[in-house]
Amino acid sequence: MNSRLLFTIFLTFLCQLVVSEDYYELLGISRDASNTEIRKAFKKLALKLHPDKNTEDPQAHEKFTAINKAYEVLKDEELRKKYDVYGEEGLKDDHFGGGHYQRIYDDDPEIITLSYSDFDVSVEGSDDIWFINFYSPYCSHCHDLAPAWREVARELEGVLRIGAVNCQEEWNLCRQQGIQSYPSLVLYPTHEFHHGSRTTKALVQFILDSLEVNLFDLWDGNFEEQIKQNDQPWVIDFCAVGEDCISQDTRIKVSAILDNLVNIGVIDCGTNSRLCEEIGYNDKLVYFKGDVGPEKGEVIDSLETKEIVGLVLKKLPDPVNVDLPAFEKIKKNLAAATEIPWVLHFDKGPMDNLEMRKLPAFTTDVNVGHVDCSKEQEICRQVHVRKYPMVALFKTHGHYEWHHGRFTAHDIAVFAKESASSSVQTLCPDDFPAKISKPDLPFFVDFFAPWCPPCMRLLPEYRKAARSFDDSEVGFGTVDCTIHINLCHMYNIRSYPTTILYNNSIPHQFTGHHTAADLVEFVENTLKPSVIQMTPETFQSLVAQRNVGETWLVDFYAPWCGPCNELAPEWNKLAKQMKDEAGVGSVDCQKYRWFCQEQGVNSYPTIRLYPHNSQGGYRYHLPSLVTQFNYHSFHEDVLASEDAWIIDFYAPWCGHCVQFAPDFEKTAKLLDGRIKAGKVDCEQDYHLCSEAGVRAYPTVKIYLGSPKKGMTQVSHLQIELRHCVVDISKSRVAR
Repeated sequence: MNSRLLFTIFLTFLCQLVVSEDYYELLGISRDASNTEIRKAFKKLALKLHPDKNTEDPQAHEKFTAINKAYEVLKDEELRKKYDVYGEEGLKDDHFGGGHYQRIYDDDPEIITLSYSDFDVSVEGSDDIWFINFYSPYCSHCHDLAPAWREVARELEGVLRIGAVNCQEEWNLCRQQGIQSYPSLVLYPTHEFHHGSRTTKALVQFILDSLEVNLFDLWDGNFEEQIKQNDQPWVIDFCAVGEDCISQDTRIKVSAILDNLVNIGVIDCGTNSRLCEEIGYNDKLVYFKGDVGPEKGEVIDSLETKEIVGLVLKKLPDPVNVDLPAFEKIKKNLAAATEIPWVLHFDKGPMDNLEMRKLPAFTTDVNVGHVDCSKEQEICRQVHVRKYPMVALFKTHGHYEWHHGRFTAHDIAVFAKESASSSVQTLCPDDFPAKISKPDLPFFVDFFAPWCPPCMRLLPEYRKAARSFDDSEVGFGTVDCTIHINLCHMYNIRSYPTTILYNNSIPHQFTGHHTAADLVEFVENTLKPSVIQMTPETFQSLVAQRNVGETWLVDFYAPWCGPCNELAPEWNKLAKQMKDEAGVGSVDCQKYRWFCQEQGVNSYPTIRLYPHNSQGGYRYHLPSLVTQFNYHSFHEDVLASEDAWIIDFYAPWCGHCVQFAPDFEKTAKLLDGRIKAGKVDCEQDYHLCSEAGVRAYPTVKIYLGSPKKGMTQVSHLQIELRHCVVDISKSRVAR
């Protein structure tokens, strides 16, 4: 067994879980509470929870500290803003990378800050056109560009998607995209780098020159053919010589925004006067819902892009209004998989969201509908609508999932595509405990809060993980703890996101990195573990009575132990890597407390190596650079070696030996590569220790591998037990 390999692996068993605590819930207030309401709530709780009034509560101090922390954050306008956007993570001093600089574009609604998972789904996984700024918060040129980049985003809103990637945080993504300097401005999907001027005007012109839009130049010779070939509504600019026509740039912008919804055409009435007279319009911008002809159009009285787009969208048909009978029919058809999914928009009152009217342009794979919750209260009650507006995708097989991202047609379309291809479903109290207690279907549940940034970053990875399993193998569901507070409390959810795999009602909490690969690996390891879960009986048969040549690694843990849970995914990885070299097991010391005490396990996690060259359940080593010797191996590997060895002679019952053991491990690490380290148990190998002249424990000796192959004690070796200082003469040791 390669002890050095094990020791190296052991040093990697550290991982971190980012969670967010709900300060609003701690104070018992809503997220839109005023400063007065925050102050009143805190004073009331402070009187109730003060440690002086709760002397019998061992957690009184922690509770009082928690509400104080929540109050200090929420009463401060800037801290509250950071907390609302980033959760607790945003309150750390180094959240933005330290120093003066911060994330530049997180507060800009027109600019989408992209992460690794967002990029995969929204940019490379879609046909949308993106202009993306790859920057570093430590780059002065990046800060100089920021005002112009914001102007570009405002001017081109809806024309294409404007993004930003913080390469300080997303360095791997930036490297993959070939980013070598900051700021780098890249147009997707062509992956074209902009190398010209970085003024607002130049950047906007670069985009307009790069866009391919369906802008029709109409005249006498092609008018009838073009109109007949395109059955969408038309917006035609009847442009008269010397009059105010909309600019070519405006036409391009309008055409890009309304692509797949409306055809944009231009008729020069100076050279096509007969055509303009025949249609009946001159010097007008006109919308035609159907036929193009006299008195069949509606004049649009504006020359500005956003106004034109808004007026046109208002003329497009609303999504289908869905009442209760229609809703029940949709659910029935979806459960039978006889209908494509539905995107439903929930609001109080008639549909007035223009983004929903744009949605059919971005996806043809879903139906779009609207539910008026002021009239259809039963529908909204069934799906637990608590705020407005909301959008959900109702999928085949009767499941649905809520959209928690930006409320734009682009983002809703991307969500619908991702959600429809995964089995993730929204869960509510009616689903518990039935969903998580099925013996033949493990269920992976993500408890989250929409205001929690780590939760939002996890969701696309969670959907991706769900696609790795058939829905008959593992169920995937989400619970919104801001809506179902009591349910989350019932299942002891205290931080977000908390993701738990229920296997026949037994919970297994995920503690790895928030990536699809880690989620999939966790599920597979839990359902088909490489680590053998041991009982005292199986420990006896597999470890204590192991055959000569067999090696075992055993983790003694407790389910309530945080470091134990953090170790679990790494322990599974180790088991897979070493399946041909050693057995890997775990013992639950909460369940088998007496057994762990019998084994001398006093803290968790405790990892023990039971090597191939010994037998029994009490002969173990921790993964170590220090080799354990017996009489025969000592003579063969130390006395017969040309290498130098430092040996610790000890006794298991010796308190000083136990205290010295960690220092000796450090010594072995310091000397690694120059002098090998080993130890001898003098209780087991008394004759060897007697031969070596050992009279007290611990005794440390150096064996230089001299030609005489004998024992050589080095009197001037110095070891300070507290700091493990080793002083060895270079002339005696160096080769």
